[in-house]
Amino acid sequence: MSAAVIDGQTADRSWGDGVLDWTGSVRAIAVLRIALGPITLLHLRPFLRDVRRGVAYNDHFWQPFVAWFPELPGRAWFGLIWIGVTAAVLMTIGLWTRLATATAFAVVATNLLLSTTHFRHNRTFLMILLAAVALLPSGRVLSVDAWLRRRAGRALPDVAALWPLWLVRVQVCLVYLASGLSKLIDPDWVGGLVMWDRVVRYRHVLEPTPLPGWAIDLLMQRWFYYVAAPVAVAIELFVGVGLLLARTRLTAIWVAMFFHVMIEVSASVEVFSVAAIAALAIWVRPSTREHVVAVGGTDATSRLLIAALHFGDWFARLRVVRAAAGEPALRVEDVRGDSLAGTDAVLFVLSRMPLTFPVAAPMGAVRRWLHRSVGEQR
Repeated sequence: MSAAVIDGQTADRSWGDGVLDWTGSVRAIAVLRIALGPITLLHLRPFLRDVRRGVAYNDHFWQPFVAWFPELPGRAWFGLIWIGVTAAVLMTIGLWTRLATATAFAVVATNLLLSTTHFRHNRTFLMILLAAVALLPSGRVLSVDAWLRRRAGRALPDVAALWPLWLVRVQVCLVYLASGLSKLIDPDWVGGLVMWDRVVRYRHVLEPTPLPGWAIDLLMQRWFYYVAAPVAVAIELFVGVGLLLARTRLTAIWVAMFFHVMIEVSASVEVFSVAAIAALAIWVRPSTREHVVAVGGTDATSRLLIAALHFGDWFARLRVVRAAAGEPALRVEDVRGDSLAGTDAVLFVLSRMPLTFPVAAPMGAVRRWLHRSVGEQR
């Protein structure tokens, strides 16, 4: 228990109070919201195709998820899908943001519950993400709503209560842990039989790809999966635990991105890969402008670099300023007060930008490890 002073009096506070009182920037959630709009459209595309052909879900075999859930008439279902499409677009641009996000969640959830034939794990995952975003006021930033409020002189701060983040973070970790543990106790999975069978059956899909013949032949070998399958299971378990721990979080994020790219290449998982990569935004620290980046050089060069930094810094982690005369072309002072210049500064900045993070983060880690190794040898 911790102590807090409220109105001059000391009150005991529990860990739960800290969870409910946690506040921070919703900028990262706004980035996730923008990404979830196209992902929701991608999810709704096969249903929209049926709608345009005039085929309703109950025109063929269907089975309600629960007996009490109402059956929608065909025309009502057509309208539901179009409402979902509209909500997804409004959610991305940030117009009537809270309502649009809640509507997108309601449409995805309703459509999922209409019939067991609609069930997919990736669709449930998307529904969970939409629910979390709907609980947070992400329209305060990166939205038409925020722009309209600024024009009217009624801008709201991007800081809000973040307790729903705890829920979705735990849920995302449970997805990785449940998947990894279920495979770990399945001898066919951890022994590689499932992976090998899947790849062999879809060799005709691999052959037209740019993969060389020797690589395809390797993927057909049974022995290869005695190693590959346990590694895949270990990756899922590592990501599920690593995301929860501050010391391993950046590594887990990078591994998760690589893992989902590999899944997308090797299997058909609908929107799961893109939704899971987008969901990594929930692990970005909810604070903005905490690292100071001083940019030097000529006026033209510095303006170009500053514009590039503003474009790539989706989470607004950097506060970019002009460097004083005589300072390096790029200097970083991070939130801990450490000063970086040269290659270290470049890698630090690139590792805070989503588009360059996959390359810059491992390069920066290797460089820091080499520095420590050389220092210990000396």
